[in-house]
Parts: sequence; C-alpha cells; structure tokens
Amino acid sequence: MRKPLVPIDGSASATRALAHALAELRGQAGAEVHLLNVQSPPLHPFPGKLVSPDLINQELRREGHAMLDQAEASVSGTPIADVRHVRHVRIGRPADEIAACAAEQGCDAIVMGTRGMGTVAGLLLGSVATKVVHVTQLPVTLVK
Repeated sequence: MRKPLVPIDGSASATRALAHALAELRGQAGAEVHLLNVQSPPLHPFPGKLVSPDLINQELRREGHAMLDQAEASVSGTPIADVRHVRHVRIGRPADEIAACAAEQGCDAIVMGTRGMGTVAGLLLGSVATKVVHVTQLPVTLVK
C-alpha cells in the first residue's frame, strides 16, 4: 500500500483509520494518502427552491473541508507531515463516491473506519463500509 484513500466522516473510527494508514506508510518513499469527505446532497428539494443549488453545494464543500481540517488536526504529532496528502470533498452517495474517487486518483487501497452499528442496524440501514467492499475492486482495510 503506497497510495491509500481514507474516507473521513468525522467519526473516531475514521480518525483511527487515518492513523493506521499513516503508520503503514511510514518510511515509504513516494507514499501519498488521499483524504476524502463525502457530503450527502439534501434529500428534500425544498432548500433548493429558497437557495441556489450552487450555494448549497458551496456550503456542503465548506463543511467537508472543515471535517478534513479536524481529521488532520487529530493526527498532529503523527507522520502526516512526512506523508504527502491530497484532500478531496465530493457530494453524492458515500459508497459510490469513495469507490469512484479511489479509482480516479489511482489509489491502490481504501482504509476506512467502521461505525460499529451492530448486526441489526447494519442489516436495516446498510453500511457504507459494506457497500464500498462490494463496489470497488481495490483491497479495503476496515478499522474499528
């Protein structure tokens, strides 16, 4: 693994996934980690009738970058400064956007956290991690 994609959703498990990826990359010349936050679009069209879609997307992207800032700060003192990292914010369905971004950026793995919803909640709601495993051809490391 030299170029992993790490989805960041603000959870503690996403922060642990980032720390894990950075530890794996330590000492590897040319290593590069891609940090991705996916913002879900509004479910109801009502906000788009009051505010322009561009303004909504701008706000979603701002929130995504704030979440990436928070993740970077949470691993300060770790080797993130030693590893080249690229930030991405996308809007859409999380699992599809994670797989698409990893493919577009030429990543060789996905390292992501799991929220640990449990069996019943996972079956009812579905899991982004489970969906990513099914929609990508890349190896996926899940960090609890």
